[in-house]
Amino acid sequence: MPDYRVRPATAEDVGFLADVVIEATRAQGRLGDGFDEEQWRAGFSAWTLEQVHNECPETTTSVVEVGGERAGRLRVTRTAGGIELDGIQLLPRFQRRGIGTAVVEDLKTQAAAADVPLDLGVEKDNPDARRLYERLGFLHVGETVQEYRLRWHSPTPLLDQPCPCAGCARSQR
Repeated sequence: MPDYRVRPATAEDVGFLADVVIEATRAQGRLGDGFDEEQWRAGFSAWTLEQVHNECPETTTSVVEVGGERAGRLRVTRTAGGIELDGIQLLPRFQRRGIGTAVVEDLKTQAAAADVPLDLGVEKDNPDARRLYERLGFLHVGETVQEYRLRWHSPTPLLDQPCPCAGCARSQR
């Protein structure tokens, strides 16, 4: 198990969080030719500051640290009906070391304990991430124009009752 920790992001982390998203996306070859980094950073920074200042109380934005060094970004929404992995990005030098898998496995453990699904969206132009999530047991439950919607639900529910969400096997009981 990789040695990492997740801590709440602060206003001082906002620039780093933008760097993580850009570097990870660039390393995947997914930044378009017309990408306006300055404009994107301004919008992303304002949006992330709202999250850091708890203007979205169900959503947490966190910094993933490895060995005390900032390594990535994690954004999660928690409601009574489920947990949503809104985004996880790691700097390229921290990728493929099991850190992302460990973070997702921790979220799966939290979802199983609460007996709720863990949902996420993965961009259609990000096949590596989709393969990772499918390897971790996520199933395709829908899609939008830009992303596939995936869901994981504990195969051993704590309650033997139908799941209130649509699309998973338990909701068919």
